[in-house]
Amino acid sequence: MKPIISVIIPCYNVEKYINKCLDSVLKGTFKDIEVIAIDDGSKDSTYELLKEYSKRDNRLIIKAKENTGQANTRNIAIDMSCGEYLFFLDSDDYIDNDMLEKLYNKAKEGYDIVVGDAKGIDSNLNILNVIRFKQYSDNNIDNYIINSSGPCWKLIKREIITENKLYFYENHIYEDIAVVPTWGIHAKNIAYVSDTYYYYLIRSNSTMNQVVYSKKLEDIFYSLEYLSNSFNNTYKEELEYIYIEHLLHAAALRFFKFDKKDMLDKISSIMKTLYPNWNKNKYYKKQNIKYKIVCNLFYKRRYGLLKLMLKK
Repeated sequence: MKPIISVIIPCYNVEKYINKCLDSVLKGTFKDIEVIAIDDGSKDSTYELLKEYSKRDNRLIIKAKENTGQANTRNIAIDMSCGEYLFFLDSDDYIDNDMLEKLYNKAKEGYDIVVGDAKGIDSNLNILNVIRFKQYSDNNIDNYIINSSGPCWKLIKREIITENKLYFYENHIYEDIAVVPTWGIHAKNIAYVSDTYYYYLIRSNSTMNQVVYSKKLEDIFYSLEYLSNSFNNTYKEELEYIYIEHLLHAAALRFFKFDKKDMLDKISSIMKTLYPNWNKNKYYKKQNIKYKIVCNLFYKRRYGLLKLMLKK
């Protein structure tokens, strides 16, 4: 019989974390699963650990391949999977032992996507932040589209991805934001289950947290363009807010950190061309005053004032 949930875990050099990750799933309360763990060319003992686990639990399916990146690894796993639902879990993260059970109990009421909560942790398992599903409107599809830039801590009906060819955008970072919001467009209904947690590791040496500039950060432009093309002129205000949040605010702050004025000017130009009335967006209007000031200063290219403001 086919499993109800396929848990997809791309792995790369995670010998320190993979045991806790696998235990959180395989020892969890929901048993009707398959776990597909693909080693993406690790140089440490990750694959050896996967082999040991697969001998003890036949629900774990493993594969080793050359390094091609997380997006391609996830896409391969999607095609290998046969569960009704997919759950994406990064190999340095873990989940509450009843998370899958809680998400599925809600999904079987007739929901295509069910979203849980998440906690960011450091290497000592200290909680750094909590991410909850923000209720911007009464429509959870709208809420999902603007909340969901990553695939984790949610249960997704597999056919949404496979039948609509909504696979991950390969060979780029920001591969998540390029496709994950579009899953919501193809969902008939979406639910939120609070207080069941996915724990994600915040690493100081990740691309997003590096102290040396990475040109990979410029992939945000390609990923948002890819996303925009997938929307097919639907959910216009939600797409506009994604540009505000992920380009005008988050990406601009990253470029600003490295004094990349050419990238900041590019962001301002894109917003002026695509969304000249962005500050009237209903989701933007719900943000706090500091958020609004930062967005407006980036849009107007007032970098000197930003320096003064962000020093405080």
